[in-house]
Amino acid sequence: MEHGPSAERYCDKDPFVMKYADHLLELFPASKFVLMVRDGRASVHSMITAGVTITNFDLSDPRQCLSRWNQAGEEKCLIVHYEQLVLHTEPEMRRVLEFLDLEWNDNVLHHEDFVGEKIKLSSAEKSSDQVVRPVNEDSLYKWTNFYSADVINDMSLIAPMLAKLGYDPTANPPNYGTPDDNPTLQAEELIELHPSESLDL
Repeated sequence: MEHGPSAERYCDKDPFVMKYADHLLELFPASKFVLMVRDGRASVHSMITAGVTITNFDLSDPRQCLSRWNQAGEEKCLIVHYEQLVLHTEPEMRRVLEFLDLEWNDNVLHHEDFVGEKIKLSSAEKSSDQVVRPVNEDSLYKWTNFYSADVINDMSLIAPMLAKLGYDPTANPPNYGTPDDNPTLQAEELIELHPSESLDL
């Protein structure tokens, strides 16, 4: 099956590739994975509002999902927190490129300028429409008005993995930190500026 022209390197942005991580390592032993960890509340909000399902995969069991990636090991899998990539794009991208043994290039900070030319996107991937945009804070706080009060009150019990991954399950809105480029832009302002409107897997 051919997905595009020949290239020295291929990048697959697929939220569901974790199902096949061990098999992909067998097929492509030189491959590496960047595991994008995101606030589970934001991820679930995105999947529910987009109607995304994964056949024969238990999305309610984050341990199962994470354990598959854990088998890849530190040399093959780099964990990147989505929120930190958005708020601190350059230092996080430097870390990613170093992990991938690639030289730094400022173009990675302006990927949207190369979509359609050097970057080919899959029409089958629901979040491809976001890749055409610059890195932005839109999706960080969309979920904060999504959950009912009883779910928010029980968040620590419903999703204990949040705390294990470094997220405060009681914070609504959460404090992910201050963006590098605009220290005055706070969570409350972002909620007002970016109402829930598009898919953000």
